[in-house]
Amino acid sequence: MRRLVVLASFALCATALPSLARPLGAQRLGRAEPRPKLRDVTDTNDAQAYFSAGVASFRNDPQYAGQAFYWAARIDPSWGDPLYARRAALLAQKQNLLNMLMSGNSRRSRNKDLQALDSLQARALMLNPFMFRRLDEQLFMQYLTDGNRNVNLAFELSSYMMQAPPATRGWYAYSLGQFDKALRAYAEALTREREKAWLHLERARIFGMRNDVDAAVEAFGLALQELRTKDDKSLVVLYDSKAQAEFSTAVLLEGAGKVDEARDAYGRALQEDLAYYPAHMRLGLLALGQKDTTAALSELALAAQIASGEPFIRYMNGYVLGAAKHTDEAIVELQKAIELEPYYALPNLVLGAQYEAQSKGPEALAAYQRFLATASARDPQRKYAEARVEDIKEYLNAPKTQ
Repeated sequence: MRRLVVLASFALCATALPSLARPLGAQRLGRAEPRPKLRDVTDTNDAQAYFSAGVASFRNDPQYAGQAFYWAARIDPSWGDPLYARRAALLAQKQNLLNMLMSGNSRRSRNKDLQALDSLQARALMLNPFMFRRLDEQLFMQYLTDGNRNVNLAFELSSYMMQAPPATRGWYAYSLGQFDKALRAYAEALTREREKAWLHLERARIFGMRNDVDAAVEAFGLALQELRTKDDKSLVVLYDSKAQAEFSTAVLLEGAGKVDEARDAYGRALQEDLAYYPAHMRLGLLALGQKDTTAALSELALAAQIASGEPFIRYMNGYVLGAAKHTDEAIVELQKAIELEPYYALPNLVLGAQYEAQSKGPEALAAYQRFLATASARDPQRKYAEARVEDIKEYLNAPKTQ
C-alpha cells in the first residue's frame, strides 16, 4: 500500500513558474490526438459527447479518454472541464508522474512534463474557477494501487483512510461530491496543518460551487492572507496563485450582481499578475455591459495580446470589436480564432454577421455554412444560421435589376 501523504498533494500540487507566464499557444493541449470513435453518439461536433465518453472510459481506457477530452477541448475551447480532464487522463497514462505528484516529491516543481500538465489545470480554472474535479477520485485509486487493477481496492482504501489526516480525508470526500463531509474535514485540518492557504482555497471553491457567495469570499480572503504572509515576488503558483484567488472572488461577486466589488477584485487580480488575461477579458465584458466601449476594447485587446494562441480569447475580442462596430478589426480577430481552432464553430457565426454588415453576401454565406458544418446538432443557434443561409442564398440568386 502507498505511504501516507501528509497533504492531499494531488489536489493542489503547486508548481512554481516565473511570473507573467504565457499560454502554450499551438501546443495548448499537449500532443495531437487522433479523433476517437464515439460508441453511442453520432454527432461528432458535440463536445459534451466526447467529454462524457472520456469520463465513462477513464478507468478502463485512459488513452481513449485522453483522446476524447482532447477533442472536447478543441471543439469547445471556452469549456474548462475538458482541459482538467485531459490532464487527469495524461497522468493516468504516466504512473511515474502520478506517483511523483501524489507523493509530494520535491522534484515535481522542476519536472517539465508536470509543468505542462499543470498548465492545463491552470487554464481550466481560468475558464471556470468552480469546476468540479470529478476525476480526482479515480486518479487517487490508481495511485493507491500503483495501477494494479487486481488488488483489493476496498481493503487498500479502508486501510489508507484509517491513517489519513483530515486534509486528505477532506480532499477525498470532495472528489466523491460529499461536500459537507469535505468542509468538516478541511475545518479540522485547519486546526492541525501549518500550510493553511490551500485548505482555505479548497473550502472557498466548495462554497462557490454551492453559490454560498459570502462564505466563499471570506475563505478566499483567508487564503490570500496566508499567501501574502509567505509572498515570494519572483514566483507565482501556477494554479493556486493570488491572482487566481482574486479572480475567483470577482467571478462570484459578478454573478451575485455586485458589479463594483467584482471590478475591484478583477483589478486586484491584475495587480498580482498583469498578464492574468481572464481578468482583462471579464473587465472588458463588464465595461461593454455598461456601454464603456473604450474600456471594453482596451481590456479585450490586452487579453488577446497576452493570450494570442487562445482561440476563445481571440473570439471574445472579435465579438467585442463587432459589438462596437469595428467591423474590419472584428473580422481579423474572428478569422484568427478560426485559424487557431477550425473545429470551433462559434467564431464563424459572428464572422457571418460581420460580413453581412459589410454587405459581403458570399463571404457571409460561407461563414454561416462553416458554422453549420462544425456546430453540434443541438446547438440552439443552428436555426438562426440556417435562416441566414436561406436568406442570403435567396438574395444572391435573385435576378439583378438594371
